[in-house]
Order: sequence, then structure tokens, then C-alpha cells
Amino acid sequence: MVPLIAAGRALRIRDRRMGTHLWFVLTSPDPDSGLVILVAVVTERGHTDRTVRLGVGDHPFIRHPSNVDYGTAKFAPAARLTEALSTGKADLDQDALTVLLDRLCEGLLTSSRTPNVVAAALRNGRAP
Repeated sequence: MVPLIAAGRALRIRDRRMGTHLWFVLTSPDPDSGLVILVAVVTERGHTDRTVRLGVGDHPFIRHPSNVDYGTAKFAPAARLTEALSTGKADLDQDALTVLLDRLCEGLLTSSRTPNVVAAALRNGRAP
């Protein structure tokens, strides 16, 4: 059986504060904690992180210049994401191609805005 939450999965998550954004799952669930690393995609603005810029063609959801917001990179329990999908608080989108997933992960390690604990987890291949 293919896991619902895995590296490269793309989710449209609805949030009262941020609205609906595309989030990419960068890691498969940690075998001990069940946590994954998530990053959000936001519309490109003057203040947004330019480490990874996305345009039309990078992913079907992208319709205008966008950036990956590494400042909001975070850990999330895979079980909570699965629940959000089953309750309609999130929807699956097309998975990231391997080349895009590699760019997203490289950007997480490069961006000065990435929380240190998140970058360390990706470098070590383990969520806390």
C-alpha cells in the first residue's frame, strides 16, 4: 500500500490565518515520531524569500510567480495531515516531480530563513 503522506506529496491546506496554500511534504514520515517536514508556496512579493522561485510549469498549481516560504517550514505529524485530508481541511494536489523535490530540499538547506531545527533534521535525515 502506498502511504498517503510521503516525500514529494503536495497538499492544498486551508488555514484561517494564511488562507489556502500549496504545501509540499519534503520527507517521508519519521519512523519514530511520525513527523514530516512541510514547506508552503506563496505569491511572490517584495518581501518573500527568493531562494526557490517557482513559475508556471514547475507544478500545475502554480499560475503566477511564486516563492517557497522557508520561514514557515515546519514539522507536522503525518497522521494530522491524513486527518485534514479526510475531513476536507486539505486536498491532494499533483505530487512534485523528483527534480522539483530536490530543488525544494536544497532550498530549505540554503535559505537563511529556514528554522535551524528544521534544516538540521533534513540534513540528518530524521525529524525530532
